[in-house]
Amino acid sequence: MLERDAECVTIRSQLDPDAYKKKERAARLKMDIQILPVCVLLYLLAYIDKSNISQAMLDGKNLPNGKVEDPGILTSLNMTPHEFSIALTVLFPTYMAFQLPSNLIIRKIGPRIWIPTLALTWGVVETLQGLVTSKAGLYINRIFLGLAEAGLTPGITLLLTFFYVPKELQFRQAFYFTGASLSGSFSGLLATALRKMDGVSGQHGWQWVFYIEGIFTVAVAIVCYFIIPNGPRGCFMLSPLERELIIQRQHAPTYRYQDLPHLALKLKEVEFEPTSENEGLLLTPPWYKEVLRTFTDERVYLTGILGFCVSLPIFSFTNFMPSIIKGMGDYSTAKSMLLSCPPFAASFVYSLCMAFVADRLQLRYLSVMLSFIITLVGLAVLWGCDEPMHRYGGIFMVAAGSYSGPPCMFAWMANNSAGYYKRTSALAFVHMMDNASGLVAAWLFNTHTEAPRFLRGTTTNLAITLLGMVVATIQECRIWQERRQRACGRRDECVVELYRRTHWPREALRSYLGDRHSEFLLEL
Repeated sequence: MLERDAECVTIRSQLDPDAYKKKERAARLKMDIQILPVCVLLYLLAYIDKSNISQAMLDGKNLPNGKVEDPGILTSLNMTPHEFSIALTVLFPTYMAFQLPSNLIIRKIGPRIWIPTLALTWGVVETLQGLVTSKAGLYINRIFLGLAEAGLTPGITLLLTFFYVPKELQFRQAFYFTGASLSGSFSGLLATALRKMDGVSGQHGWQWVFYIEGIFTVAVAIVCYFIIPNGPRGCFMLSPLERELIIQRQHAPTYRYQDLPHLALKLKEVEFEPTSENEGLLLTPPWYKEVLRTFTDERVYLTGILGFCVSLPIFSFTNFMPSIIKGMGDYSTAKSMLLSCPPFAASFVYSLCMAFVADRLQLRYLSVMLSFIITLVGLAVLWGCDEPMHRYGGIFMVAAGSYSGPPCMFAWMANNSAGYYKRTSALAFVHMMDNASGLVAAWLFNTHTEAPRFLRGTTTNLAITLLGMVVATIQECRIWQERRQRACGRRDECVVELYRRTHWPREALRSYLGDRHSEFLLEL
């Protein structure tokens, strides 16, 4: 065995099983306390800073003189709904393009520096958004906001894999991702309060929304430089023994690999055939080969499509929920923003419950299918009902179903990828596809011509949700088939060939081949 595994066994041998589990629980709790709150806060701020433009869009009351009290950003900048959709759209090309490079940079710089730097940058950009005086200025600001925020979500997703094993991952992913739903429940309240500052220092209420939220993000980013660790050794809350326990636990093969007796028998019969080209072979493949391998893996593409299908309702209703609710009745702007809060709060609770069950069972397919079904029912209610309270109930279901889906996607992709750069690039690709749905969502709802039913946007979301259910089923069938092929010994060739050339021990073969190794256990 490798030296790491030997140390891990030594730690276990020093403690009886109950004491070891107690020590492991204590270490996990300390990591949760140090890492998860800051991840939730950063993601909450990122989502608020990206989506608060929907709160800034709405106008206040129409005055008898024809003017508007507390005008929204459309009125202030003389923008049409079409131009507002452009402002939503221009954020995403840079947001998507920089996600993979950002995740690769983390390896060199470390999350302790890189993630707070991203937060500091987008906080400054968000603050400057309050100073824009034209639609062109708003477009430019949104482009840079997308560039600055791009690396946060895939970066946090990757960061959590440094600390947690597969059976713990989805709950933690859900915990930080529910920052999005928390932002939905919180940002409406905050925006309602901040827009009451309309006229203070000659600024509109929507400008104060950007100023205050941007400055707060900058302050949080500075604090994060002292909290976010690069890995278990950087967790100041852990004792030296707990740090070593977590490190060795992350490298323990039992969490990701299964021993196949038929493969061991095959390797015993293999004769060593060294060649000159194998003399300098490293224990880990070059990073660029691992990145390229990502884009030859069908599971990456299928999970990416799932990410798109799960996230389209999220972006649709994050950007337009206040407008959708306002169209249900004669609600004021403030009441529309306040009514948009409870659905997000409900999705927060449901997402955590679903993730807890999925981690316990380690069944990602059932988790994502249930999310799709709940979303589908909610969309059907919105599509077919005219009664405002029925439609409001449909929004609750859409929020709960859609927000519980992405953590499952992230955990499924992370747990089915092995090799640092393979996992890094696979997670970045899934996030890119996830955010590609934002490009589509920006054009699905026209608040001037399609309210209150928004049939075009609702129908599109229904179709994409059905597509997601089909793709999830294909993914599950393909993984089940691949697991059977590996169990039957039909995927042993690459392991046998590498062993023939190197005669490396089992752990080295697993490290080099990653998820291509026939003993790597794919999650269903």
